[in-house]
Amino acid sequence: MLAQTNSLQGDQRTTARIDAIKTALTVGAGTGGAAALLLALRRQWLSEHTHIRQEAADTIAEFDATERRITELYTAAAGQLGSDSPSVRLAGLYALERLAQDHPTHRQTIVNVLCSYLRMPLLRITKLELLARAQGEAPTSAERRAAKLAYQETRAQREQELVVRGAVIEILSRHLRTAPVDGAFHQDAPQQYWPGIDLDLSGAELYGVDFSTCRIRVANFAGVTFKDGANFAFAEFTDHVYFHRAVFYDTVTFRGAWFGLRAVFMSTTFQQRADFHATTFTGMVIFHNVAAHGKLTLKNARASTVFSTNWGTQREWAQGWAERPLHAGEDMPDVSRRTRSAVPVYPIAEWHRVVRTRGGP
Repeated sequence: MLAQTNSLQGDQRTTARIDAIKTALTVGAGTGGAAALLLALRRQWLSEHTHIRQEAADTIAEFDATERRITELYTAAAGQLGSDSPSVRLAGLYALERLAQDHPTHRQTIVNVLCSYLRMPLLRITKLELLARAQGEAPTSAERRAAKLAYQETRAQREQELVVRGAVIEILSRHLRTAPVDGAFHQDAPQQYWPGIDLDLSGAELYGVDFSTCRIRVANFAGVTFKDGANFAFAEFTDHVYFHRAVFYDTVTFRGAWFGLRAVFMSTTFQQRADFHATTFTGMVIFHNVAAHGKLTLKNARASTVFSTNWGTQREWAQGWAERPLHAGEDMPDVSRRTRSAVPVYPIAEWHRVVRTRGGP
């Protein structure tokens, strides 16, 4: 720009040179400012991304620390279940319950552990077995006294173990229960309820179980021995429930229960009364080779005509019972005394009533 002022003379040349210098300085200052601005933006970008990466790293570290802590608590509590002391075993149970309550993603794993505990065989020994262990065909008086003391000790241990197992059932039912039988929801039910839980109690020996008003997704009671009664009143089995080869030694009630995709009672034995009054079946039903030594009733039970045929198209009912369409003007059987928010509602035309057949029990 200065070279272009050489053709000018006098004051014009001086003024032009000054203007050229000012312009050059202005352009230089602008370029420097832009460079400084780009540098500042670059630093800000680096700072923000460094902060984001740090936050991500902190989150991962916090998650890892939490998982390690959960693993430590889980291992310690599960280890207590193997203790010889019933009080220590109870402490382990309640520690697992608290862990599951605070960490929903670990609930099914902890439920599996509790179910596995119930599936373990109970200690069982008789006086004759203890006497047989004594040396010789004719035990001495001292050997008989020792056998008697051993039997009493074993019996006490068994009674203590039944208390522990009763606590396991109580924990499971407390967190699977949505409402009591009288229809009034628990105030703390939403906080205590564990949704989407499966139970595998196959082959267990259960005493006085109460799963009334519980909601279970899949329940496996295959081969279970039920003693001292069983209560499944108003329970909801939303997917599958298996009772094949199960034995009920005392009265069992399924009054008002809801059976979802499939209910299997194959080679099931009912030694006493079996009450299926006002139950609802929305899927496949199989009562095959059922031994009902007491009265088995399906009075006021109903069955949906809309169900999955993945497991068959023809339901098999208990001996002396069958389903039929509702007659004109006939009311649909009542299902239960409480509202069910998690189960489908069908029009009346899509229901059948379960009734006694001629010659039925």
